[in-house]
Amino acid sequence: MRSPAICLLVYFLLVSNAGAQSPDDGQVQGDAYVNAFFYVLYRRASILQPNDIASLDLSKKSPYNNEFLLFPAKQGDQPYGVILLAEKLDVPTPHSPAGIRDATDMMDWIMRFRPEQHVTILSKKHFTSANGLVFDELDYTVNGGYTSALLTPVDGFLLTFRCNAQSSADLAKMTLSVTALQRNK
Repeated sequence: MRSPAICLLVYFLLVSNAGAQSPDDGQVQGDAYVNAFFYVLYRRASILQPNDIASLDLSKKSPYNNEFLLFPAKQGDQPYGVILLAEKLDVPTPHSPAGIRDATDMMDWIMRFRPEQHVTILSKKHFTSANGLVFDELDYTVNGGYTSALLTPVDGFLLTFRCNAQSSADLAKMTLSVTALQRNK
């Protein structure tokens, strides 16, 4: 019997070489989200289950064709989980005439909190993961809930993970799974 990890790796290699045409060329395989356009494999935290994009109150396509909703995962029936977006860099929009240039620009945009949100910044980091990907991470609380924004640049896009959790322990599990993101290119 083949191990699930080996089967997933073989599948990942086959899909990666299949010539993906769109940023949203991804799918769930076992406990992982595999995207052939970005050549990434994200193994979600064990406390999360994939969620159907259509069930979210979010637009799948940006009206500016620069933002792609790739993968959502939820913590049971609770309103906590992870959303993965891809933002094409340097695409002008009415909200950003020059477009988002890099992770610093995106962090500045994310940090435009409203006073009624009662935000407390817990930490802000810039680091290289064990898999060699550069990440910017912002951890904060909003109205008592724990949130992280994790960004990594990939081929002219910014992969943006938004994690939110009820506890700091659950948030740590989610962010650990994000920073274990693998890229095969």
